[in-house]
Amino acid sequence: MTASKNGAAALIAVDWGTTNRRGYLIGRDGVILDARADSLGLANIEDGGFQAAFDALVAPWTAAHGVLPALLSGMVGASTGWREAPYCGLPTGLDDLAGNLERLPGEQPIWIVPGVSTHDETGMPDVIRGEEVQAIAAAGSDDDALIVLPGTHRKWVRMAAGRITGFTTFMTGDLHAAILNHTIVGKLSIGDGSSDPDAFTQGVSAGYAHHGDLTHILFGARSRVLFGELSPENVSDYLSGLLIGAELASALKTHDMDAAPLKLIGSDAHAALYHRALEICGAKADIVNVDTLGGTYEDIALRAGIL
Repeated sequence: MTASKNGAAALIAVDWGTTNRRGYLIGRDGVILDARADSLGLANIEDGGFQAAFDALVAPWTAAHGVLPALLSGMVGASTGWREAPYCGLPTGLDDLAGNLERLPGEQPIWIVPGVSTHDETGMPDVIRGEEVQAIAAAGSDDDALIVLPGTHRKWVRMAAGRITGFTTFMTGDLHAAILNHTIVGKLSIGDGSSDPDAFTQGVSAGYAHHGDLTHILFGARSRVLFGELSPENVSDYLSGLLIGAELASALKTHDMDAAPLKLIGSDAHAALYHRALEICGAKADIVNVDTLGGTYEDIALRAGIL
């Protein structure tokens, strides 16, 4: 839990994902007064116990401030979540999110923020849940921006005129875990908790330059160990570099880098890793702390008439 700040509480917001969740106590001016995080994401909720899990998260705030309206974003609104919330189409802005909130049944004033959906140029559907709020908050005063959210499923979100106009999802984190733990590549890997920047750099360069041959060069994470060109302790870093490099090659081709500033948000470790990878590939990005996240939730609530 972060240190709480003094102020009049007006709203509770929860970014509720598959693995983890983070709750915020928000004041009238959009300042985050307190924050609580735990590992009770969707995957760890037993027997549909969302109500009990929500009550436990907000109990200290309810005890101090009474029942407050709450906005929930993220996978909590998926078909496997607490209650399915609709998707908004593109372009999507704050008014669209506010106008499509899903009210939970019951006496508590709880709403779920909708996700956003699109179809890419090949006709494949793509979706985001939770990242829509983060991207709008990260854009801040820049109406146009390209926001990178390097979580398990990497999201590249295009902002224009303050609205989401496009996005792309990459399963880079899932692939890294699956390849390392469930393929022959991981047989020669030794995880010792250390990190090798050189192995990561080599991987990024190879993945970026040869992304079209990704399924071939991935085998190099094994064969290079066999021929003494890569240490078993560095397989994970090299593999991470390969996958991120290939992702960057695709994403930077899809999204026009000259049109808007590039911003990275997410955990410090993930953001720093992508910042390094982008530099290796000749791109520049700013790592931003989403200080305006509380204000973005508050703005949605105000537009929806909740506050």
